[in-house]
Amino acid sequence: MTRRFLFVFAVMALLIAACGGGSEQAAGGSLMARSLAYSLTGDVELSYHAEMETQMTTTFGEELQRIDPSMPSTMLTQMEMEFDSTYRVGEGPEPGTYRVAMTLDGIKLGKGSVQMGGQSIDLSDFPQAELDAALASQMPEFVYVIDDKGAVISIEVDGTTVDVEGILGGTSASGFSGGQLFGPQLPEGQVNVGDSWTTMSEQSIGDVVVVTEETHTIVRSEERNGYDTWVIRTEADTSGYTIEWADMVAMFEEMGGIGQVDGMEEMPPGFQMAMRASPAGTTMITWLDPELGRAVATEVMTNMAMTMEMGGIPGMTGSMSMDIDGYTHLTMELTN
Repeated sequence: MTRRFLFVFAVMALLIAACGGGSEQAAGGSLMARSLAYSLTGDVELSYHAEMETQMTTTFGEELQRIDPSMPSTMLTQMEMEFDSTYRVGEGPEPGTYRVAMTLDGIKLGKGSVQMGGQSIDLSDFPQAELDAALASQMPEFVYVIDDKGAVISIEVDGTTVDVEGILGGTSASGFSGGQLFGPQLPEGQVNVGDSWTTMSEQSIGDVVVVTEETHTIVRSEERNGYDTWVIRTEADTSGYTIEWADMVAMFEEMGGIGQVDGMEEMPPGFQMAMRASPAGTTMITWLDPELGRAVATEVMTNMAMTMEMGGIPGMTGSMSMDIDGYTHLTMELTN
């Protein structure tokens, strides 16, 4: 494994991989029941500064050590990153809808390392130019059409329309961390501090359907950076699933072609892969200004646990496996 491979593996896992809150009521917010909606009329540009950290422990199966005894049994990847997330909002195709184009800029690494076999590789001094080039080749442009409750109506990835119930469906904790929009899907009718509601989402990866149930609770009112906000806690539970290589190919073809992902076209014809993810939980806290209709800040903690098995690799008899356990912690703060 080269230094560059480990770096790109860690960064892409960080970007593509998403606390607090009590029942008390803090002074300063509105405590009257009201209807919640995202207010994005006219041409609006929202900028958020994001900070993200991840930690992943990869445990390799015994078959890898039999092939190469010098290979370590575990690899620990730790990384911190910050970036600016910009959402350019315009009117949608129907009344009450918005067209949102999302871009990521100013991606910078903080502390980062890969530890394996008693050796530590420092990722924090990776050249910024190479980082920009590596991410620019992998990060597509996302364009969403959403309604004023935050429900996704349509999605385009690099100009290609994808299924709204697909891998990027939803604006809340079940979506990709890098693809978060404004916060949870908001309820119909009036709500107040202490109220809860539930939403369900399905995400398709090839023929595999992943089901997520989200419970949202307004836990308190609180002042945040000069805004009077309602603090909404979202607990998301995602079912376990198994993805085969054919499902991954189908997903990337739907998103504009497998050739957009470096190295995937070079896989040998007999290559096989299965990724088994355990049921996972995500907690998201959103500071929503109910009067302004915008998320002032979000905080997302996502846990991950999966097993990958690969076969049909040139020069290797049989298959190899690895277990991956870790978490991603993301915070986003409105800056304009």
